[in-house]
Amino acid sequence: MKINLTNSCATALTLVLACTATAAFAQDSAGASETANRDDIVVTARRTEEKLSDVPVSVTAISATTLQERRIMSETDLQTATPGLTVRQTNSSNQLAFSLRGQSLDAFSFAAPAVLTYVNEFNAQGVAASSFYDLQSIQVLKGPQGTLFGRNATGGAVLYQTQRPTDELGGYAKASYGNYDARSLEGAINIPLNDLGAFRVASQYVKRDGYQRNVWLGTKNGSLDSFSVRPSLVLHLSDRLENYSMFQYLHTGGVSAGLKAQNTYVTGQMNGSTPLSFGLPSNTLYPNGISALLKDSARFTQLGFTGLASFMEAQKGYGFYDIFNNQTGAHRANQYTATNTTTFEASDSMTIKNVVGYNKASSRDRTDVDGTPFEPLLIGFDHGTDAEGYSYRQKQFSDELQVSGKLADDRLNYIAGLYYFSGSDYQRMQLAFAPDYAFCGADVCPSYAPTGVGAFLREYTIKSKSKAVYAQMSYALTDRLNITAGGRWTWEQTKLTPTRRTSGYDGSQDDFNLGLPGFPASAKLKANKPSWTLSADYKISDALMVYVSQRGSWRTGGFNGTAANALAGGQFTANSFEPETTYDFEVGTKFNGFLGDVPANFNVAVYDQHIKKVIRAIYLGVAAVSGNVPKARVTGVEFDGSIRPAKWFQLGGMVSYTNARYTGTPEATVGNTTVHFGPYGDAPKWTASGFFRATHEMPGVGEFALRGDIYTQSKFYYSNAQDTILPGTTIKSYKLIDARLELNNISDTGISVAGFVKNLTKEKYETGGFPLGAVFAINATLPGLPRMYGVEASIKF
Repeated sequence: MKINLTNSCATALTLVLACTATAAFAQDSAGASETANRDDIVVTARRTEEKLSDVPVSVTAISATTLQERRIMSETDLQTATPGLTVRQTNSSNQLAFSLRGQSLDAFSFAAPAVLTYVNEFNAQGVAASSFYDLQSIQVLKGPQGTLFGRNATGGAVLYQTQRPTDELGGYAKASYGNYDARSLEGAINIPLNDLGAFRVASQYVKRDGYQRNVWLGTKNGSLDSFSVRPSLVLHLSDRLENYSMFQYLHTGGVSAGLKAQNTYVTGQMNGSTPLSFGLPSNTLYPNGISALLKDSARFTQLGFTGLASFMEAQKGYGFYDIFNNQTGAHRANQYTATNTTTFEASDSMTIKNVVGYNKASSRDRTDVDGTPFEPLLIGFDHGTDAEGYSYRQKQFSDELQVSGKLADDRLNYIAGLYYFSGSDYQRMQLAFAPDYAFCGADVCPSYAPTGVGAFLREYTIKSKSKAVYAQMSYALTDRLNITAGGRWTWEQTKLTPTRRTSGYDGSQDDFNLGLPGFPASAKLKANKPSWTLSADYKISDALMVYVSQRGSWRTGGFNGTAANALAGGQFTANSFEPETTYDFEVGTKFNGFLGDVPANFNVAVYDQHIKKVIRAIYLGVAAVSGNVPKARVTGVEFDGSIRPAKWFQLGGMVSYTNARYTGTPEATVGNTTVHFGPYGDAPKWTASGFFRATHEMPGVGEFALRGDIYTQSKFYYSNAQDTILPGTTIKSYKLIDARLELNNISDTGISVAGFVKNLTKEKYETGGFPLGAVFAINATLPGLPRMYGVEASIKF
């Protein structure tokens, strides 16, 4: 299936006009009833509450009800409900990043995310997969952001809105149990405080056994163990002054899903005209027969392979969820998030609001980066399961003061504000070369083996500051025609500070830090640029809108602390990258009314996005090295919608086409190496989903509801150099089928029960990978979830 979007503007107009004409024709027959009883969701995409069908930007909004029906419990579930969204998983199931319309964050690039996340309007970044519970909604804003939301982003923003305390006493409790001994408990209680306000506290506990069998260690990977609590308080300080505070603590443990070796390269191998070179030649380092010289020689003998080549052959005889990781995959993370929003209604037409937030997160992960029982590169100085692993610490603080309101007889809506952000990212990562060879001496080891452990430490902090001023206005030229214009100017500063050591691993001054003598004590970058948005929307009727928009934004440059650039004379400088800039054009239509007598809604968006100085990281030698690819372009089409042929039956779905590619000559210098990039990574061309929901009310019993979902995506690449230095880094296409059967509000008691199954057909699929072929000649992938099923009971009171 192919589509040609060379002339994207003409294609956009054709699609939008076709949808508009269809909807307009249907409205003529619907008459005045077109606005009756329509499904719609309130969103805050423009920092004010509006109906989704009235917002002239591409937004996917997921309500609390849909989150429950589709069992969307973490970031990885979001892509099945959002056109154009891919959740990138790299070296473990807890190493996540959003890719939206092809804009992503390369693992270990240490760039600002292309898609930012917000909790109650505060930009909070985590270090682990989250748990979604007691949420009011999730909104996914697509395309360049920066005019209204926090820091700049080139791909989009994901907004999480927690449930606010209300003036009604009540709450809910929910418990579920499933295969792999999966247990979860969740609940909330809401307590009104009379005229003073309201208090709410929610909590969730999740535990699940692993679904991967680690043959090497005799353990299980892919387990969950998390606990979170979230108290919130609304205070009505006066008739016009309100204060809303939320605090959340999240602990995640368990054992992350582990990588599985996909392919290896051998010395002298070519990919077309490109020679494959790597820092550590694993096939040479671990030839068949070498197991006798390794620390775990008895284990190799027991399992029947003696080197990397024989292991790759033997692995084919094991199950899809069998792995051979020599690291445990143990994951530990803690996150503390606090937000406070103070709202003052200065007058009937002016509101002043201040949003302040603080986030602190830390994690430690013992990760096997190659997916084999060998240790060409280990994250830790010690051999095997004693290796320390990655350690991260993050902090973010921001304060935003904004004023909004209406003028000119309410025809002009405006918002303006000041924004300040301060953040720090600390990393400690120890790297050891072939520690399974460490006991060898030159008299017993082959000539190609190391005679001891080569190791170095990468430990540093990157601090960033962002300041911005912004304003946006929408003016109603007529009752149906609106224009919007907004702008923002942002000043960014990034500073790299390596952790200094008095002596190196081998006793040399400073060699312990980053493994490079003479590495600068610190380095700093500054940049300031504009972001903007322009749009016009026209309401053909109360149910049908068309719009056109043009936006521009950027994300700041920075440093990759895991690498350094060598200069003449044995000197080194920090590996840095420049800001990434982008602009796009989007045409769309939104309909929420009746097609004939059938309630329906749909959204169509066609876009053309241009990116310059694309921030990318490639793993070369022994580290990820970052740089800028000159140009890229992404064109695409997104559709989502639903209809209700009967009151008891609903059908819906989504389709997304994303054509992401590097343009011009896609070569970039990363570190001291020129790399030819392509194809575009983490951007499947096609994603699609469909659902149905059927209900039947039985008087005195309750409501039966059956829902079925299907999701599919085409193949994509988990590297950005498949055509040159990293062949074989492909994730195959797959499809997932989910189902859920509910009995709601049994005998009017507020009690509901449900049975659910995800991945009904036991599809064996992969979700991402770690392309380290140019480091030690091995690429590895992450298997997706097997079939998960269970039962759930809840009560609302």
